[in-house]
Amino acid sequence: MREPFWDLGERIKGLRKRQNLTQQEFATRLGVTQPTVHRWEKGAFEPDARMLKTLADLAGVSVPEFRYGAEGGAQRMVPVVGYVGAGAQVFPIDDQTAAAGIDEVEAPPGDPLGVVAVRVRGDSMYPVYGEGDILFYSRDQGHGVDVGSCVGRDCVVKVTNGPTLVKRVEMGGGRGQFTLMSYNAQPMVNARLEWASPVRWVKRR
Repeated sequence: MREPFWDLGERIKGLRKRQNLTQQEFATRLGVTQPTVHRWEKGAFEPDARMLKTLADLAGVSVPEFRYGAEGGAQRMVPVVGYVGAGAQVFPIDDQTAAAGIDEVEAPPGDPLGVVAVRVRGDSMYPVYGEGDILFYSRDQGHGVDVGSCVGRDCVVKVTNGPTLVKRVEMGGGRGQFTLMSYNAQPMVNARLEWASPVRWVKRR
């Protein structure tokens, strides 16, 4: 699975190479560390707003174009439909009012109209997802569990008669059962899910 900011990472790498700079030289010019540049280029992390402006200026394009690509000038908005748990008590996602949401954020580029967003509460998925991060997932896939697209991936999941969470989904011990993995907490073993949908994009807080 590609890292969440893979396309942006490719643009950062291209900018660096056009200037004939190593990652260390590029990092020094920007006032960051070489590992930071490496993580950007890998697509694991997104530069903050100030650094995106600096990179866009170096590339000679607008911030939206650098951030989202050539079609990035007109971003549609999608609703933040609730909170998703990563080890903390959360408010439920209300499917009936998802179109309105509790907030709006820019949609990730190239995603279908069914994409919605949720805000992370808790730290059981740290350092991959932190408190306040916004996760995008497809509402179209959010009814039922598509094993082929979910197992081995980070997903927004609705536990049967339970909370809505962000977890890494693995097969459980029985038919229709799943183990929900955290990055720094104990797994939920043999959970049953009402629905699950892979995390498509992450917007860091």
